[in-house]
Amino acid sequence: MINIITPFYHASNRGEISSSITRLSNAISSLSPYEQESIYITSNIKEILSKHGIVSRVLNFNRGDFSPGVARNEAIKSCGSKYIFIFDADLMSQASLIIHIQSLLSQPDYCRPPFFEMYPCLYLTKEETEQFDGDFQGCLESFLRGENHRVEGIALASSCLLMNREWFLQLGGFDEQFVGHGGEDLELIDRLTRHYPIGPRPDDYALNIKAQHPGDYQGFRRYFSYYALPHLFAGRFLVHQWHPRPLTHPYHKRRAGNDQLLEQMLSRSEAERGPLKGPVVPCNDLNGELPDFREWMIRVQEEAGYPVSEYPGLLRWQDGITLRRPLWRKVRKLYLNPRAFFRDMFKPTSR
Repeated sequence: MINIITPFYHASNRGEISSSITRLSNAISSLSPYEQESIYITSNIKEILSKHGIVSRVLNFNRGDFSPGVARNEAIKSCGSKYIFIFDADLMSQASLIIHIQSLLSQPDYCRPPFFEMYPCLYLTKEETEQFDGDFQGCLESFLRGENHRVEGIALASSCLLMNREWFLQLGGFDEQFVGHGGEDLELIDRLTRHYPIGPRPDDYALNIKAQHPGDYQGFRRYFSYYALPHLFAGRFLVHQWHPRPLTHPYHKRRAGNDQLLEQMLSRSEAERGPLKGPVVPCNDLNGELPDFREWMIRVQEEAGYPVSEYPGLLRWQDGITLRRPLWRKVRKLYLNPRAFFRDMFKPTSR
């Protein structure tokens, strides 16, 4: 048995409610043949969802700004499944991923602590979101070719996590210090990987530096990607539907503070972290040794039939591509991460 955990929240300055409902409906429809058992929301839109035939359960928030971590924790505590799949309301899955999950969960000994799975996510452009017809593979290949008219980015390390529910609870769930947008999922992945290490942590592990292309990943994002990249070329990935993210909304304004909190938490020494909360079992996918990330990524890609000469997208945009640099994106980056903004001003390929 599995519960698919999907918090849903809407506020008036995050776009039209009809757009939010459309994205949620798309997300639920994409999960077939699984039945979406629970959607945890704020009570102010329960009636609206019911008018659209979406069954939901109410989670009242009395703590101020919406917290995805709190919502997920409450949902997972109250469900009775053996397994959980973290799935956000802006995502869409494809049949190959659902079939893969069904196959994994049919194995008697699968997903015993501390094992987990993490699936990559492609971020669709606004135009692609509006016209998306289920062509997951076409979007992947467009991004791999280094194009940006269908997909504007990728997250190899994502909050799309499949794991044992009791193990999640034993670890303490999402850290509820994170409120608003960002941080809580990466901090949980940090703890998951400590109990299921794929290799030794690099010296730059605590770096919280974002990059447009995975080939430029550093720190924990690069380390986490060793777990997720093989899923991408096996067709086990999701797509994120575009939506506005206004910095004026309290949910998004919290991103800068959450980034700082994440850096502080991941920079702690083992002594400062305290004892681990369960078994440590090495992930043997790479035989305990981490290869050079770029070289390994290129090898995995080319073994999957995508030569880098034709598909440079994990490393850079295709030559001749017009980069999308709207003013709002620059302002957003300056607000959220001034250091990265001024550093990337001098990179011609930065976004």
